Amino acid sequence: MLHYLYLDYGGKAKYRRELRYSLISLKAELGPQGDQAPNARIVIYTDAPSVYARWPVEVVDISAHIQAWSGDGLYHHRIKPAVVLDALKRFDTPVCFVDSDSIIRPGFHAEVSAKMAPQDVWSVTKCAVVMNGFELMNPFPPLKGFRTHLPHLGRYHYDVTQSWMFNSGLIGVSPVHVPIMEDTLAYIDALIGRASKFPTLEQLALSEVLRVSQTAVAEVKDTFLHYWQGRRRIYMANEIEKSLSADWNDLTPPKEWAEMNYWKIRAYNYYYGVSHFLSGFHR
Repeated sequence: MLHYLYLDYGGKAKYRRELRYSLISLKAELGPQGDQAPNARIVIYTDAPSVYARWPVEVVDISAHIQAWSGDGLYHHRIKPAVVLDALKRFDTPVCFVDSDSIIRPGFHAEVSAKMAPQDVWSVTKCAVVMNGFELMNPFPPLKGFRTHLPHLGRYHYDVTQSWMFNSGLIGVSPVHVPIMEDTLAYIDALIGRASKFPTLEQLALSEVLRVSQTAVAEVKDTFLHYWQGRRRIYMANEIEKSLSADWNDLTPPKEWAEMNYWKIRAYNYYYGVSHFLSGFHR
């Protein structure tokens, strides 16, 4: 059984609309009744469980954990790996965290399942960790000289020649990766006082723990459209608003899925910028 995880906290409507659009695309991939993927479930971790009470998903109330999982509010993206760790322990099955600002494309479930499947390597069974895609080497040069001690890996130091970062729009892990997630949280906590300087600290932490532990990373990019960049999110806000029903509990797929066409995005952002600029003269 593979549990797909979504996260909603803070009550911002625009992020909930993104989650709804992404979840609808995932449901379309899994089949109307999950019939195309009977071994998959969808779970929403949220501080507002009543919002999703009528959706055909499992809901986990995290309202009592927000403070602790965010490092007393110092770094809210810490909640993401905390959710993944909780799900691994709660369900004792493979889980795949999905960022809300995403669109699931055909073939996604098959690709994720195949890349997360245990592989026999020299008589040793290993499981890769699924992530969205590689970003860059030496992502935070100011961390040169940073050292800490991790619960499972022990001594760690940031290496300007080897340290790397993958995008964590997807995090697909198995129960054997519980130590990986525990070390990821410990890594974040070692830098949490400086988290404002490293906005993607959770990505770095997981990527570095995977590198040092020599855990394979399997990228999923073609079947997972992650539109986290600013211009794309502005464009998608309009696409979501015009393509989905006003009924929050209606999870019917749109007639056409949004396409990340370069010129469409530029054109809409130009229109958006001009219209918002001119609106200031009419107030």
